[in-house]
Amino acid sequence: MRRITTPSPLARVVLPVLALATLTSCATGTPAASPAPTAASSAPGAVPSTAPGPSMSCEGGGWRPVPASVARHVAAPAMPVITDVRTAAHPECGYDRLVLDITGPLPSAEVRYVPQVTADPSGKPITLPGHRYLLITLRPAQAHGSSGESTVTRSAQVLGYPVLKGYALASDFEGVFSLALGLAGPASIRIGEFPGHWYIDVKA
Repeated sequence: MRRITTPSPLARVVLPVLALATLTSCATGTPAASPAPTAASSAPGAVPSTAPGPSMSCEGGGWRPVPASVARHVAAPAMPVITDVRTAAHPECGYDRLVLDITGPLPSAEVRYVPQVTADPSGKPITLPGHRYLLITLRPAQAHGSSGESTVTRSAQVLGYPVLKGYALASDFEGVFSLALGLAGPASIRIGEFPGHWYIDVKA
């Protein structure tokens, strides 16, 4: 005959407590004892299998010989373009004015006297009325459109104003624009700018 053993009062208390502790550990995410790490996972710098990156299935495409290139069309800042040269005499104020109309950002400007006027890059002399010559250089700037057509006349212009006697395009090459002014003699200058325009006043 099988003998039936009745749990003691202490066992009846301990067993439910152990079962409750086990359930609580699972619910709160208490980690169980982890297995010993394998050689691959314990190696320094090992990458987990879930890390992003190219697949290691040895695909056959994508290889190319050297040299190689990738074309990208990146928009560059617009080159300032001189679209017109305008002049006026102001005898009531005692000066003559030359204005450059410019599209795009205003470039850097330099004004200096030169002993003679030559074309850049050919070096050929430019005949210009006057006894003193001012050279205005703007960079970066150009006097032609995207298709190469000139936006400023290339021939010397005779004006005959009291101080400003004429002007001529001296350079429109590799982002450098130069305009030569022929003056009646030594002069004081005043330069200024406002959006889309750069100007110079000359006064005896």
